[in-house]
Amino acid sequence: MESRAVKWWGWGWEDHARPLEATPPLAAYLRDRLKIDLSVRRPVPPIDQVRVPPSLLSPDELGELEKLVGEGNVSAEHRDRVAHAVGRSTKDLLRLRSGTLYRAPDAVLFPEAEDAVAAVLEFASRRRYAIIPFGGGTSVVGGVEPFAGGTFAAALTLDLRRMNRVTSIDETSGLATAGAGIRGPLLEEALRAKGLTLGHFPQSWEFSTLGGWIATRAAGGLSNRYGRIDDLVVGVRLAAPARGLEVRALPARDHGPDLLQLVLGSEGVLGVVTQATLRAHPAPSSRRFATRLFRSFADGLGALRTMARDDALPDMTYLSDEEETRFVAAEAGIGPEGGAGFAGLGLRVLGTRGYSLQQGSLLLMEFEGSPSRVAHRQAPALAHAAESASLGAGPAERWYAERFETPYVRDSLMDHGILIDTVETAASWSRLLDVYRKGGKALQEALWENGGAGLVLCHVSHVYPDGASLYFTFFGKAIEGREVAQWEAVKDAVTHAFIDAGGALSHHHGIGADHAPYLGKVVGEDGLLVLRALKRELDPEGIMNPGKLVVGAG
Repeated sequence: MESRAVKWWGWGWEDHARPLEATPPLAAYLRDRLKIDLSVRRPVPPIDQVRVPPSLLSPDELGELEKLVGEGNVSAEHRDRVAHAVGRSTKDLLRLRSGTLYRAPDAVLFPEAEDAVAAVLEFASRRRYAIIPFGGGTSVVGGVEPFAGGTFAAALTLDLRRMNRVTSIDETSGLATAGAGIRGPLLEEALRAKGLTLGHFPQSWEFSTLGGWIATRAAGGLSNRYGRIDDLVVGVRLAAPARGLEVRALPARDHGPDLLQLVLGSEGVLGVVTQATLRAHPAPSSRRFATRLFRSFADGLGALRTMARDDALPDMTYLSDEEETRFVAAEAGIGPEGGAGFAGLGLRVLGTRGYSLQQGSLLLMEFEGSPSRVAHRQAPALAHAAESASLGAGPAERWYAERFETPYVRDSLMDHGILIDTVETAASWSRLLDVYRKGGKALQEALWENGGAGLVLCHVSHVYPDGASLYFTFFGKAIEGREVAQWEAVKDAVTHAFIDAGGALSHHHGIGADHAPYLGKVVGEDGLLVLRALKRELDPEGIMNPGKLVVGAG
């Protein structure tokens, strides 16, 4: 069990918070932009007051399950059922804060071995129990909630975090094999002891798991260098109700269609990822940071495109649009007139040259590896950013050090009645600005129609030779009692805008239940038929994570 408690109602560690009041410039910025009274407080109810339906499982049935996974590895306790009922999207947290959950797992299982997982799947197929694989519970697309429909006798959440052992590290080949339930810090600690790193650091890194990364095709902040999780996984084991699937780790293979790709992004609808082998890299011995300020977001995008085309990207790239640049400055305690946090940066001098934190676009960069590699990568990247002003290493270094802190701010904003969430997409360079503008417009209009003044930020954090990601954060005034409906209206509007403009349905958050109704628009009806056929072969009773990814499967 956790030695340090995790919030059941919000993000991260229970003993850690980032109150809005601690940053007056940010509070003033949001108050002015959203026209909102920040004295409003909406407390979270105690967990014992959160209502959930009674478990459908009898004591005898719970006892049968315990025989499969071991004594002490089954729970129908209220706290465990609530903590496993939803993920960590704003919609999820709003439902927790409402004090009523209309569905929750009937029991939570904590298997410790692969044979226990296989036994549970076989048993669940016979009993028609729905199975929801659960890693860190950080899904923001409805990926871990029990299905709202169907004719299942019960819903079981399979929490894999006790399957967290590193089974081998092959230093010669640079390969590591571990159980799917291992979290980012524990895996990285084992690799660092051997002078290695996975290089995979999504914002959920402290809490998410290896199996979750694979199931959702996750991307980390250093993907420019190390790649996404689909570039790092070379072998995998999948337990499915009808049969198991194992893809052996090889540097390359021509074995027909790549079965590994069927597991990546499968979101638990085909089976349960139990173990994986990954490529590891030498841990960096040197790290440098640089910050540049462009006159506009379009100028910054142009620089990133030339970097990507010339193979000159920084290892970490984080380009904020004009509104997010203002937000970042306010979050750092910098108001419109500057502040102590930027002492020595000569903001007024930069202003005479047309650069401003109130109008410009901030680019944060990081380079890592051996000292020679860092120097070799940094020089061409900075050359491509020549049409920008240098703000030194400080802002990028600060962001890097605090990059896992940002999600904590959301809890405080929700306390003050602010609706906040993120949406993301990707597009080719020729479409990127159009997707950016249409996505932002859809968000602004939907926020205005569903609560009043809104605020929309955007950044690029993953760059490719042919395009880039777009990651939006939106804020609005939450209407008490209608928050979920507000969220659904905004989500629907921006999702249609992304797809219609030629963007991806998702770049790295996955599909889950929230995006499943739109999947046919991007993969086509024939694509859905292929996915459904694959699910029928591996999961003929349709018990695996129903309602996610492929609507109507099983």
